Amino acid sequence: FTVFCVWSWDNLTSKALVRTMPDRVMVWNEIQKREAMTLHHVPPERVIVTGAQNFDHWFERSPASDRGAFCQKVGLPDTRPFILWVCSALFRGGEPEAPFVRRWIEALRDSGDPMLRDAGILVRPHPSRLKEWSTVSLEGLGPVALYGANPIDPFSQADYFDSLYHSRAVVGLNTRSLIRRSGRG
Repeated sequence: FTVFCVWSWDNLTSKALVRTMPDRVMVWNEIQKREAMTLHHVPPERVIVTGAQNFDHWFERSPASDRGAFCQKVGLPDTRPFILWVCSALFRGGEPEAPFVRRWIEALRDSGDPMLRDAGILVRPHPSRLKEWSTVSLEGLGPVALYGANPIDPFSQADYFDSLYHSRAVVGLNTRSLIRRSGRG
């Protein structure tokens, strides 16, 4: 009996073809079920919608620190809301994300909306793309912090969750963080 579990939102559309037909394919939702059937020719009776179990542990968490302590740790004022930019792995050979994020921050600072113009901004670099940040300065852009590590151990996972939890808004291009944020109550 073989089971294929879809681990990520884009596995059925951007990774590889299912070459050996499994007995069951576990997918997150009806969209992925349709993708399994149309793109990989999996018979509908073999596709089971289960939800995204690999994210369940994020929805059961509580913050490890209060907002004030978190803001102090990352270097943002706790007197105003902050927007979190979650960086992407993007695609090998693609344009660097860091210069784009800087231009995005500049656009926020030029906004006519004081909430956007004055918001703190926390940028969490993707672990595989840290090098591109060495050439991008965030100086002169107001309260902006570049902070975060790969959430692979309990401490950095708590830190990552707190970044999502304490932010007023989360922005990103191609990241699972947006799925995690959507579970916040």
